[in-house]
Amino acid sequence: MLISDEKVKEFQALFKKKYGKNLTMQEASDAAHNLVNFFDVLMKIEIEDIKRKDRLKKEPKGFNLDDGKVYTCCICKDNISDKETWYDKGGMKCLHCQKALDKKIIPMSVCKNDKSWYSIWEFDYYFKIKSPTVRKFIRHGKLKSRVIPDLNTGKSHCEIILIKDNKDILPNKPESYSIKDEKGMIHSEYEEVDISKLTGEDNEKKHLEVTAEGV
Repeated sequence: MLISDEKVKEFQALFKKKYGKNLTMQEASDAAHNLVNFFDVLMKIEIEDIKRKDRLKKEPKGFNLDDGKVYTCCICKDNISDKETWYDKGGMKCLHCQKALDKKIIPMSVCKNDKSWYSIWEFDYYFKIKSPTVRKFIRHGKLKSRVIPDLNTGKSHCEIILIKDNKDILPNKPESYSIKDEKGMIHSEYEEVDISKLTGEDNEKKHLEVTAEGV
């Protein structure tokens, strides 16, 4: 899609006002085209979603999407396509996660509210706690997980950790906020939350204080 020089100059002015940085015409043109293309992709995704929801009215239990496209399961995040997909009111899922929903191993709320649970890898993302440590917490009973079985092997396909199952030890997911770096670019950071009940750092600190007092 072509964007006129006039619109590019308007984009330059808006960018300058918002971020305090001057863009060349080429930089502004590239950024404007990227933005338009991004919204074009979003529009196509929205149209496809409307079509799926219309089909769901006729097939309320759900259906496979045999269109050759690759999708992402909203729970385990695996890439799936054709007969591996299942779409219903909970959104797009792989067959492993869908079966776990059908058998009520996991609640439907995990599909619509990703702030209600953690995946194993998110502990590293939010708290810098590596996966082996999280699995150790699970083995020792410090964390309770929900295991989604693999339909073919019966072993674990993936594990998720619901906050409601661990409400006395796990905090809610940290909220994000935007900050501007020294180059004037905007990126997201996450607020700090107390995870001492999980890591035991608070108890260790108290033990050291008591030990120091007794010296």
